[in-house]
Amino acid sequence: SKDYLDPLAYTHFNAEGEIEFKSILFLPKKAPFDMMDNYWTKKSDVKLFVRRVLVAEKFDELLPRYLNFVRGVVDSDDLPLNVSREQLQQNKIMKVISKKLVRKVLELMKKLAKDEESGGDEDEEKEEGEEEEKKEKKDEEGLWTKFWKEFNKNLKMGCYEDDSNRSKLSKLLRFHTTKSDGKEISLDKYLDRMQESQESIYYMSGDSLDTMK
Repeated sequence: SKDYLDPLAYTHFNAEGEIEFKSILFLPKKAPFDMMDNYWTKKSDVKLFVRRVLVAEKFDELLPRYLNFVRGVVDSDDLPLNVSREQLQQNKIMKVISKKLVRKVLELMKKLAKDEESGGDEDEEKEEGEEEEKKEKKDEEGLWTKFWKEFNKNLKMGCYEDDSNRSKLSKLLRFHTTKSDGKEISLDKYLDRMQESQESIYYMSGDSLDTMK
């Protein structure tokens, strides 16, 4: 991937069934400094192989635009080898592969978010004697928090652009609230904290939290 940093997380899998392929996908630790400047033109960094022969260094059809930061490799035996790039883009197999890749990336993100939230819930149940250890752990940023700080704009764009996965993406979003003590929480967690008499969710949008305060 030519990244100087180790990946934040990765998933490796063999897709089986009607269409078979192998893939390894990485979530980077840092977002490129010009990521949003080139959002509309940047191509996916996933390399496409057919029978272990490199077909394309960057292939737009493998992942949607909002996931263009994901890096990795896809190797398929089902795709034709001696065809043009344009023909590959129209190939039905490519659409199936793309759908499965998106699902795997979202599953990896969901796992990071869930692991961090469940870890926080466990901390709240610790004994008083472990208060100092709990505080130190809370001060540490979890993997999902680190990822969210770097790529939250992409996920928000995904909610806008990807109708079929909007529900999954919305569960990954994080928000500041008046009672979240400066931390960002999921919409599900906000709903759990709502008073029974509360019928609406009120929100503000702005350039920064300080501006809105």
